[in-house]
Amino acid sequence: MKLLTGMIEMSVVAVFSVLFAGYALFIYPFEKVSQYMNPEVRKKQMKYAPQA
Repeated sequence: MKLLTGMIEMSVVAVFSVLFAGYALFIYPFEKVSQYMNPEVRKKQMKYAPQA
């Protein structure tokens, strides 16, 4: 029973690790690129950027 519980816990951790890594590698970069390409976001970045 203890072995089965350990295997279930490890499989849950493995699933969430794969989901996190997949998001970080495949989805997040495209979200950042779309933010940089969006003209509305660029205007707000210029408006709220610290003045040097």
